Amino acid sequence: MLKIKFWQLWWACIAALAASYPISAWAADRIIDAGVLPAPFLLSWTGVWVFSTAGGLCAAFVKIPEIDKSFYYPSLAKALIGVFMGVALSLAVNTFNEAQSGALPLFALLAGLFSAPLVAGTMVWISNQKRINKTLNQAVRNRTGLDTSVDDDFQIDTDYKKGDSDDSANLS
Repeated sequence: MLKIKFWQLWWACIAALAASYPISAWAADRIIDAGVLPAPFLLSWTGVWVFSTAGGLCAAFVKIPEIDKSFYYPSLAKALIGVFMGVALSLAVNTFNEAQSGALPLFALLAGLFSAPLVAGTMVWISNQKRINKTLNQAVRNRTGLDTSVDDDFQIDTDYKKGDSDDSANLS
């Protein structure tokens, strides 16, 4: 049984970041020297970023108890989802146009506001373990004809608490 402590994982992540920094700095210098920065990193996209951030912050105030109970920090999660979904959807809309539209920042605001609760709800809906088991069992049953559903002899331990003080991960 392999047991890894989180502080070891933290040092491994720092070492990976330190090793990848020279490569990313070299790539950034090459891109800046060539003058070929992609669309979301142009100065003209400042409005999109600002309005997308505003949409994400507004989405943080949309409270849905069924979704919020599944996140550690629901306001922060929805704000970040809103910012990146607003920029991503604006980028998708911009790819279909030759020139940047003047309505793109407003679209970023609305996309950030409405997509954050939708994406958070989708993540909660997809990550339901009972739904995953049912879908996998149905797929196995359709493909092989075998019933692999979990019976009452095997129970999954769900008596864990969020924010447990144990700093070790059991990876086996």
